[in-house]
Amino acid sequence: MKKIFLLIGFFGFQLNLYSQNIASARNQGEGAIVTISGVVTNGDELGGPIRYIEDATAGLAIYDPVVMSNVNRGDSITVTGVLVDYNGLLEIQPVNELINHGSGYAINPQIIIPNQIGENTESELVSIENVEFENAGQFFSVGTHNFESGSQSGIIYIKAGSSLENKLIPSCPVRITAISSQYSFTGFDGYQLLIRDENDFEYDGEICLSSGVTQNNISTSSFDVNWSTNISSYSNILYGLTPELELGEINDPDNQLSLEHTISLDNLDAGTIYYVQAFSNTENENAYSALYAFATQSTSSGEIRLCFNNPVDTSVATIENAQFSGVYTNDTIKAYIDKAMHTLDVAIYNHSDALITSAINDAYDRGVRVRYITCASTTTTALGSLNDNIPVLQRPQTTGIMHNKFIVIDANITDSSWVLSGSTNWTSAQIFEDPNHIIMVQDQSVARTYELEFNEMWGSDGNEPDAANAKFGNDKLNNTPHQFIVNGNQFELYFSPSDNTTLNISKALKTADEEINFALLVFTNNQLGNTIAESFQNDIQINGIIEQINTQGSEYEYLLDLGVNVISHQGFGDQFHHKYCIVDHSNTDSDPLVITGSHNWSGVAETNNDENTMIIHDVNIVNQFYQEFHQRINELENQVEPSYNCVGESCVDPLDGSGTYSSLVACEYICSSTSIYESRTQDIQIFPNPNNGRFTLQIVSSEYGNIEYAVVDIQGKTILKDYATITKGLNKIEIKNNLKSGLYFIEFANDYFKFVVQ
Repeated sequence: MKKIFLLIGFFGFQLNLYSQNIASARNQGEGAIVTISGVVTNGDELGGPIRYIEDATAGLAIYDPVVMSNVNRGDSITVTGVLVDYNGLLEIQPVNELINHGSGYAINPQIIIPNQIGENTESELVSIENVEFENAGQFFSVGTHNFESGSQSGIIYIKAGSSLENKLIPSCPVRITAISSQYSFTGFDGYQLLIRDENDFEYDGEICLSSGVTQNNISTSSFDVNWSTNISSYSNILYGLTPELELGEINDPDNQLSLEHTISLDNLDAGTIYYVQAFSNTENENAYSALYAFATQSTSSGEIRLCFNNPVDTSVATIENAQFSGVYTNDTIKAYIDKAMHTLDVAIYNHSDALITSAINDAYDRGVRVRYITCASTTTTALGSLNDNIPVLQRPQTTGIMHNKFIVIDANITDSSWVLSGSTNWTSAQIFEDPNHIIMVQDQSVARTYELEFNEMWGSDGNEPDAANAKFGNDKLNNTPHQFIVNGNQFELYFSPSDNTTLNISKALKTADEEINFALLVFTNNQLGNTIAESFQNDIQINGIIEQINTQGSEYEYLLDLGVNVISHQGFGDQFHHKYCIVDHSNTDSDPLVITGSHNWSGVAETNNDENTMIIHDVNIVNQFYQEFHQRINELENQVEPSYNCVGESCVDPLDGSGTYSSLVACEYICSSTSIYESRTQDIQIFPNPNNGRFTLQIVSSEYGNIEYAVVDIQGKTILKDYATITKGLNKIEIKNNLKSGLYFIEFANDYFKFVVQ
């Protein structure tokens, strides 16, 4: 018998008087109105109002947000409705009539093998024995997860909101019970199993990992690997510089049975990624973890720099003034691209800025290996000006986008490896108008990790992309390090959608002891909304800014109704494009941190898009973000919307709302000759640029004379003023000054020439 249908005999007989069996209903096909009876095999565990029903002949899905919302697993029901095809899944939608006969019924799942997951088992409750997961020992994320049983393979799908989300993936063979389903735009293939909750995994008593594998005590030459098991066992590690784990095996020197396991890896190279697989064993069996990538601490400077393209409030600075780059934001990006001497990897969602394009072309011309990834769903007009010899790969148009905005520079050079990330796309509006930021990190371990992520999307680690092997979105694996020590501080890094980014953002939020300040373009992620709500109810002070408050599923009204101080930026000035959150900025005893990157707090960022997220435990960087946040929220709370007129070559705030430009940055970009005409004269150059405060001002003159020049900082303060006598031809003026790191200008003959001190 295929399965057992547990109904009271007389009651089942009564149902059959006016309903047909499910197998015959399925055979009627789309558009038919059918009446069926059966036992419901799921409640709201799968998220939303979909229910699956089964009798002794077959199963069928039912979808109706109103009628089915109160139907639970184990209910016996009779339904009448229309058969439709939803991405390959045959279901009743809508329900015309529902009769609920009561609860407490059950379906015994039929035992199948993976190859039997298909049309013949669609919507039925099934079990598969001896299942081993591909990413065992990691954590379930929303999306698909591969498994094997015997020599056959299959897929389970975890829906958003599932109780399994962020739970440990079994690291030993298990029996799984699930609902066989289908999701396919073509109507073919796309068969997958839907796990309802943790009770759908049955362990047979074998040794199994009971925790994920973690990395601790990171140094330049060592780190510890920790995990736990369900029974006492021995501790072992396989490791290597590649996933082949070619460096061999390390065993616990004490050879002790234990539930808690630690192995130390020593004599490692600094700034290097190692692959690790933990395993525990008894005399009879082994339990292996997933493959992990861990990084040692680098010997790089660990310097982190920030620049914001809108003004900041330095009155709340505690360590260092945040940098307002304004109209020179693209110059900042160019200055770092100009640093590249060996390799330059660019992953940018949208790009139209000519200055940055020129810098990329210049890098290629000086022999730098340049690789470029973008997204086919955007215009990326810069591709028309990019050197034809630079290889470019575009993520194909699908349900997600390649939304990163990062650069990796010289990843294999300890002292010159840089990563640029942040919220800024390289378009005019994003660079000069929409509130955005750029973050620069000088750390080889971080750079190599970004390079590893780039290679996964690129499809190779070579100069040319391998489109057939390129992985985007849900095809990517959780295969990069996540924990680092940068400038002596903890630093975390996650890539979406493979790395459970939302879980790690939520964990960071839950460390708050006093205050959370978030600044977001969009906020639709329910898990993070709930975390913010719980924090608020636990007396954490919450302040937030959201741009897109009317997006479907926005958390804005929900948080507002709770009493959270969340403010709409919609309709106020330019589009607020940040994606950052500050935790406990003023409490140094509470591990202040900032969350930043390209990852919007949305479902698509978590499940489909290619994104990157940094969590930085550095009080100086946290405070610089707070300077930006304090300026933005004061503008909103006081409703002081910037508005400027261009008068001559100056930007004037008319104070009456009649200004032509919505921000000072936008006005200066259009109006000020000192911002857009810096390249009109080719007779003056600064070498080197960037520099350490010692540089040469090179002037080619057609006449003799005396000149006045000045060094001015980004706030307009004159740092140095001097005179020099020049002759016809080439002149070199040596300038030596103890300047702090930042963006400066040489003022000469009513022109400004930018340079960076590092």
